[in-house]
Amino acid sequence: MAILGIVPTHTLKERQKLILWALVEEYIDSASPISSHQLVDKFRWPLSSATVRNELLALDDQGYLSQPHTSAGRVPTDKAYRFYIEERIEIAYRLPADEQGRVSRIARVREEDEFLKQVARAVSEIAEEFTLVGLHEDDIFYKAGISEVMRDPEFSNPEALQEFSRLMDFVDEEMTRMFNTDDFATPRAFVGAENPIREARNYGMVISAIRTPKGNERLLAILGPRRMNYRKNLSLFEYIRDVCE
Repeated sequence: MAILGIVPTHTLKERQKLILWALVEEYIDSASPISSHQLVDKFRWPLSSATVRNELLALDDQGYLSQPHTSAGRVPTDKAYRFYIEERIEIAYRLPADEQGRVSRIARVREEDEFLKQVARAVSEIAEEFTLVGLHEDDIFYKAGISEVMRDPEFSNPEALQEFSRLMDFVDEEMTRMFNTDDFATPRAFVGAENPIREARNYGMVISAIRTPKGNERLLAILGPRRMNYRKNLSLFEYIRDVCE
């Protein structure tokens, strides 16, 4: 089935874009609410904390941020992550040389099963997220990265980890049922409620078609917290597609 495109709807001032981008980046790194003082101290902007705080309030009113507690900082909403994904085109992410080298070596593996296993393992370790790559028409998927997921603070709660573990058991079946490689000629990211897989709507997902050594198109996906590093992960998938062509 074709996956409908997600239409950009952002009408932010340049200063708001700068502040929102920085807050999302900081939250991805820390998993803790971000305050105006933290942003000013970190980025040394020629702005007062009060000015940044007013912009955060405006972003809050527009649905980009939420405040878990009255005295706490703010965290991104799904709308903020969508902005972050769209704006990444303006701020490129380049994979480190060692990660590029690892992917390039895998691209030279000629045996199909071994290629897919190595892709799953490498992506899970580079992205630090749960990864699956599959033989779509045969319903066979290789999975990796369970230990990486368990390190995410979002899954320190046993109930949250149990919910995600249940999803890991059958997400490959849902991918086979709902997605075709034609839908993902370029890597796509889904945040929360955007995900066509209903049970995955508490998480973030990046998915792409990749070409195997035998010229077959297979699905590659990572699944993790909404807070995943979409900028890095989309760049990783683009690099894999490029070197495997």
